[in-house]
Amino acid sequence: MLDFIQTYFLQPITQNGWFNPFNTIVYGLILVVAVYLVYRLLRKMNIHIDRYFFIAILPFIYWASSTRVLHDSAVTGVLTPELNQFYGSLIFPTPGSYIITFFLALGVLIFSLVISKVTAHFKPEMHLLASKNAPRSPYWAIMAIIGLILCVRVTLLLPISNFLPFYLIIGTTLLLMLLFYGISKSLDYFKVKNPLSSTNQIVLGAHFLDASATYFALSIFGYLEQHVVPRVSAALFGPISMFFLKIVVVIPVLYLIDQYAEQRDFRNFLKIVVIILGLAPGLRDLIRLMAGV
Repeated sequence: MLDFIQTYFLQPITQNGWFNPFNTIVYGLILVVAVYLVYRLLRKMNIHIDRYFFIAILPFIYWASSTRVLHDSAVTGVLTPELNQFYGSLIFPTPGSYIITFFLALGVLIFSLVISKVTAHFKPEMHLLASKNAPRSPYWAIMAIIGLILCVRVTLLLPISNFLPFYLIIGTTLLLMLLFYGISKSLDYFKVKNPLSSTNQIVLGAHFLDASATYFALSIFGYLEQHVVPRVSAALFGPISMFFLKIVVVIPVLYLIDQYAEQRDFRNFLKIVVIILGLAPGLRDLIRLMAGV
């Protein structure tokens, strides 16, 4: 049993987060449980899952991806000795990176809620970005600002040296999003049932970023795929299969969420989870290619 854990769970972490069928299944099950528990926690905290919540956590997605690239950089030894030692720690590869980011975001969320309530006691007008369309509590703005400060800090540490991957990946992502925007409009025009709402197009765009980054990393820059299903797909059908894999998986998942998740907050939360599953690795791959590590 110990040999099994060592081979399929601990050793992949020392290999910078390499995935196999066993740790993929276990991490997937943990994700399902974590999604349920986090949603229950947010409900108890009276947090509405809406665009403002997404704005609040968006910087932390970037922070997590950038921090992961700092680990990649530390493994190759391109940072300062102090940073190499700190970011070279084995707490940063999966699942450590997700755990660190969750507790950081949760701590900032609690702090933001406290600050929001304190300011409300003094003068309601002190609420940041308050408007008739914004939520009464400005926790989301406070959290987003703190997240942006963290993002600036981590970005300054990144050894960015090549902007070609940025143009290739972002350009491809925008073209695909434009294509599916046109498909959505065509479906609406012909009055065909359309699973591509504006929100769903954003979710799909996050996964197109991941697919684009994976495609160029494999086909041009000589990287290897760490995840099991994309690794098999790329071996059988080539890196271009990343785009088709996203389409045949993400669109049906979004359709099922829209069909069966009746509670709006829960539906929004599930879509945010799907965004994170595409955006986080997509940003990590993009930034890593730009850093050349």
